[in-house]
Amino acid sequence: MYEDDDYDVVPYDDEEEYFRQQQEAEKQYQTRRFYGETIGGVLNAVTEYARTLEHEKTNRANVERKRKSAIAVIRSERHVMLEYLKRRFGERGTLYDQYFKLIDTALQVGNEEILRIALESIQNIYHDNPGAGIDEFKQQFNAMSEVIQI
Repeated sequence: MYEDDDYDVVPYDDEEEYFRQQQEAEKQYQTRRFYGETIGGVLNAVTEYARTLEHEKTNRANVERKRKSAIAVIRSERHVMLEYLKRRFGERGTLYDQYFKLIDTALQVGNEEILRIALESIQNIYHDNPGAGIDEFKQQFNAMSEVIQI
């Protein structure tokens, strides 16, 4: 179909036009490749952002869950400790009231031995540290809490 001379023929009027067209085609190819890579990079970045966003949402949910649990534990411990202190100091108040009544009775009847014992007892209560049993109480409370958490 073609003659041997046809292979040397360029379908353009001159070789410069042919090379210009080749350069233009190469530029278009490079431009498409650049945009393809850019779009691919953008898509990768968006995908990574979506993964990171989901991961951070999960982390925030875990932090919120832990925060709520910690607040619940703190409130529970606070309630128990306040109740312990109220009863502990209430017990001391009751003892003081009873010993002062005993002192009044001892003074009315003139019994110095009962008066001395009542005053020594008040002094012992006064010198007794009301928070002395709190460490043992906290240990028992924590042991009970660990059993509940399992």
